Amino acid sequence: MRIDIYSDTVCPWCYLGKRRFELALAARPQYEPRVTWRPFELNPDLPTEGVERATYQAARIGTPERVAQAHAELQRQGKASGIEFRFDLMERMPNTRRSHLLIAHAARSGRQSAVIERVMRGYFEEGCDIGDIEVLVRLGVEAGLVEYAARSALILRAGQDGVIAAERHATVLGITGVPTFIFDGQYSISGAQEVGALAGTLDQVADFAAARDVAS
Repeated sequence: MRIDIYSDTVCPWCYLGKRRFELALAARPQYEPRVTWRPFELNPDLPTEGVERATYQAARIGTPERVAQAHAELQRQGKASGIEFRFDLMERMPNTRRSHLLIAHAARSGRQSAVIERVMRGYFEEGCDIGDIEVLVRLGVEAGLVEYAARSALILRAGQDGVIAAERHATVLGITGVPTFIFDGQYSISGAQEVGALAGTLDQVADFAAARDVAS
């Protein structure tokens, strides 16, 4: 089973969806899917240095009361999956291109899942500015990357063409929101689905694959 997951590193629903997906996999140990994380930039036009998060939130969500309500709901849902969202620690809304470059670099050494987990945890639970090169290098090293290679990949923008191509492919696929999970290149679901729904989808995809094998 092959699973491609399109997400952005500043999308709280992507972090929640990632955690629920991992819980679904743990509930179905008989499956050993090949999981690939694909880039999707929700705010590609943000300046490289990012913007003040409070200003961004006010423009995107509205009044402080509405922002607080949205945060409270995410905190409630996150807690049930073992996530402690710390919106109070977040000062910047970063441009996420560099974080996706780091994740692409990590994929070349088989550390993609570990790095995306560390980057998301750093942003959502520790308030790290994941648009900053040195912050990303530190997080990457903590997830098992070689410091020099990680810094070089970010400074030289290694793999940027691949990130751009993947994002263009997402447009071709009609993806407009994340997280989006694509199973075996044929079946897709979007949003931070509940663990039971994700586990059920894994079962269905496995059944479809078995049926195809029998038919062939």
